[in-house]
Amino acid sequence: MEQRREVNLPSGMKLGKFRPVAYYDKHMDCLRVFTRDCSVTEKRVDGFITLHKCNHRSDFDPEYVGFTLKGIRHLFDTVGLDLGGVYTLTEIVDRIVKFRPGSSVSTVLELVYKDYKDDDIHVELDGELAA
Repeated sequence: MEQRREVNLPSGMKLGKFRPVAYYDKHMDCLRVFTRDCSVTEKRVDGFITLHKCNHRSDFDPEYVGFTLKGIRHLFDTVGLDLGGVYTLTEIVDRIVKFRPGSSVSTVLELVYKDYKDDDIHVELDGELAA
C-alpha cells in the first residue's frame, strides 16, 4: 500500500514557482543570494564571499547560481549603505565594486552577477526575506 506524504508549511506560506531571491541573515551577518533552485556546492573564495556552484549542471545552466557575502554590517558601514534600507542587488553590488575595484569580492560579483542585472532582486535589510 502506498503511503501518502504531506508537507506542512508555516502559516501563510504557499508553494510557487521559484524566483531568484536575496535575503539578509541577521544572525550570521551575511547576505545570501540564490538565482536558481538547485543543489549547490559552496566554494569559499575568501573571508568575505562564498560562491554557490551548480551541481548536476546542464549545458544551459550557469556555472554559479548564487553567492553569500559575509560581514555585511561592516561592509555596509564601509561603503556607506544603511542596514535599515531596501536596495536592489544591483545597487549593493555596484557600491561594493566602486568602493573596492579589482578586489576579489568586486571581481567575483561582477562575474557572477552579470547575468541577473535585468531581473533585479530587492533586498530588505531590516526584514528576514525579500524577493
